[in-house]
Amino acid sequence: MVNDNFLIFTPVKKIFGWFLIIILLPVFVGSCKKKEATGDYSDVKGTYFSIKQFELDQWNTWSGEPFLITKTVTINKKTDSSLTNSDTINWAPIFKTFAESDISDRKFLGKYNYNEFGDPKDNTLNLFYQAKEDEDELFTRKLLITADRDTRKITGIYIETFKKYFGGERTEKLYYNPMKTIQIQTDDKPLLGSKKFTVTEWTFNR
Repeated sequence: MVNDNFLIFTPVKKIFGWFLIIILLPVFVGSCKKKEATGDYSDVKGTYFSIKQFELDQWNTWSGEPFLITKTVTINKKTDSSLTNSDTINWAPIFKTFAESDISDRKFLGKYNYNEFGDPKDNTLNLFYQAKEDEDELFTRKLLITADRDTRKITGIYIETFKKYFGGERTEKLYYNPMKTIQIQTDDKPLLGSKKFTVTEWTFNR
């Protein structure tokens, strides 16, 4: 299984465990026909990288591990912080937000431009997926995966999404720095009413 740090989950309540199984069941079943993940993403091409599979790997790796976490919520420049831990946080909406950006389904093949490039300054390998210009209906617009060049261990994930809804539009920016930071930015722009810009960040105190 992949041992890169992504999300930490503690199966405190059975109901959340079932939530996880239900949302990832299609990925889990499909993965039975694939080779077991090893953490080496050097052969990732096209649109096959799966956020859902990565999350599932992390559940298997980190479930039960206790961590102190600082949660900071900023809404239109007003900030509120609190100290919590991995045992009491409601991980379901965080998990769902990242899972919704997954582009591993074969229906997405050919709809993203793919680029792979290295950065010798910090010895990283970057896998970048960007929606093609004529694919403006796609929810996930950008996906950037950063990994250590030597170990192929994932060191960062950045995602941009965009969605129009009745009466407005929403842009999301998702960022994960393994075992350090999870950040979700949401920019809501309704046709009527006030705009709302929200930044929610979880910092792991390790």
